[in-house]
Amino acid sequence: MINRVSIVLANYCPHCVPFSLQNAEKIAKDLGVPLRVLDIEVSKQEITADKLVKEHGDWSEDYLIPQVFVEYTDGKITHLLTGFSEAVSVTKASWEALFSSSYYKNLLREQVFMKHKSLKSFVNKYLNFKGQCRRHCKKFTSLKELWPDSNNMVGAYVCPDGYVSRIIYFSIDPDINWFKNFLMTQIGNDIFHDRDLRLATRHGWELISDTSTEINKISPMGMIKEVYWTNYPKTDEERRQGIFLCSNPQKGKECKKVFVQEINSTNRLCQKCR
Repeated sequence: MINRVSIVLANYCPHCVPFSLQNAEKIAKDLGVPLRVLDIEVSKQEITADKLVKEHGDWSEDYLIPQVFVEYTDGKITHLLTGFSEAVSVTKASWEALFSSSYYKNLLREQVFMKHKSLKSFVNKYLNFKGQCRRHCKKFTSLKELWPDSNNMVGAYVCPDGYVSRIIYFSIDPDINWFKNFLMTQIGNDIFHDRDLRLATRHGWELISDTSTEINKISPMGMIKEVYWTNYPKTDEERRQGIFLCSNPQKGKECKKVFVQEINSTNRLCQKCR
C-alpha cells in the first residue's frame, strides 16, 4: 500500500512551481497519503533528493526536475514522472497524460483495494469482540459486515437468529450524516433516533496488544473512529419491534440488509428476499 508521495523540485524551476507541485498535491490527495517536498536548493533536502533520484529515478549529475515518486509501506519506491527539458508545455502535457492513463487509474484502484483490505483486516483482528444478544435472547453475537469502502466499514453484532443488537460504523474520517442516512434507508425514520448514537476513538495502544504500527499504516492520525448505534426503545410499540439481518439461503449468504419486524418473529428474510 502507498504511504507517501515525494516530489523533487526547485522553486526557481518553471516546470516545478506551481503546476507540478499542485499536481503532486493532487496525487497525494487522490491516494489519501501525505506529500513530501524535497527542494534541491535546501542542503539537507538536497541530500535526500539526490539519494532518492540516484536509487529510484532518472539520475545524472545535473538531473532533470521535477521528479515524482510513490513510496510503499514495504519500502518499495516507484518513479512516477520526470519533467522535460523542452518547453514547459511539454511537461504539462506529460502530467495530463499521466492523469488520463490507465496506469494512474489502476494505481488509485489498487490503493483503494489495499486500504479497504487493511481497514477491514484491522477491524476483524482488533475490534471484533464477542458479545451477548440483548432484548432478544442471551446467545453470543458475532460481527457481520454490512458495507465497506476504502476508509470505512459498517458492521452489525448479530445473534444466531439474526437479531441485531448493535450497528457500528468504523471509519478513519467518519461522516455522521452519511451513517444516519444509511441507517434510515435500512430501517426507516420511525425507529432511528439521534439519541441512540455514540462516538468512540480507538488508539493502537488501548487494544489487546500495541498495534500502533499497524494502525498508522491505515490512518494518518493513528486512530480509528467508531460510531455506535443501538436501538433503545422508549415506548411499548418500539419494544415490540426488533432489527434483524436478512439471510437468504438461496443466495448462500446474507444479503447484508437489516430490516424491522416483530421482535419475536422467526422470519429471516427482508421484504425484497421473501
